[in-house]
Amino acid sequence: MRYDKDVEELLETCLRGDRDAIRECVDACLERTDPDELLVEMILPSIERIETLGREDRLTSSAMNVVLRSMRLAAGRLIERLDGERRNDGPTLDILLYSGRNIAEELQGEIMAAILETDGHRVRFAGGGVPADEILADVGRLDPDLLLLYASAAGDAPAVREVIDSIRGIGARPDMQIAIGGGVFARAVGLAEEIGADLWSDEPGLLRRVIVEERDQRAFPEQRTVGRGRRSARAA
Repeated sequence: MRYDKDVEELLETCLRGDRDAIRECVDACLERTDPDELLVEMILPSIERIETLGREDRLTSSAMNVVLRSMRLAAGRLIERLDGERRNDGPTLDILLYSGRNIAEELQGEIMAAILETDGHRVRFAGGGVPADEILADVGRLDPDLLLLYASAAGDAPAVREVIDSIRGIGARPDMQIAIGGGVFARAVGLAEEIGADLWSDEPGLLRRVIVEERDQRAFPEQRTVGRGRRSARAA
């Protein structure tokens, strides 16, 4: 099912900041589609569109604040409707999830946390702005199966690289998988591979699947080509 029309309608409603209309729009979509599918296929693409408008300076600061907070209302209404029913037959994973620091990125991270919980995983979501050394400490203390770094702004890439460099550099949790998602890695093809991620995808629906189906996928040293030119990223 394509959601282009729903995305456009939701964006227009959120830009107006009409909170009652937002609730009505979400409830109408829920009559025909599951909430986790709407989060993946409608809310996350809408947030990406908002970020594009922001990068192109097509929204004022006030309009950006209104539309993002309106989108948070829509996402929250869908998250409340998640039934918690396990949606995959694979392993249950302990996941540490961090996002970028701005409102849009934290909302994307919160949505991914909710979706992964619906899949039956145990998720600890710490939001954005967490220093690399604190993430490293969390990895050592909480012993996760998966570290998921979800970022969409270009400025996040150096911090993501620092985290991966720190973990790889001291050999912390070699059995832990590191996955990357978010818009910056879609716009910069090959970047996720180059900085040493085990898995990556700019498609949330695909990402939630491959972290179960590709549990044994690991990066190899030769793929880390940062500073040595670009390579095309492999499929997650």
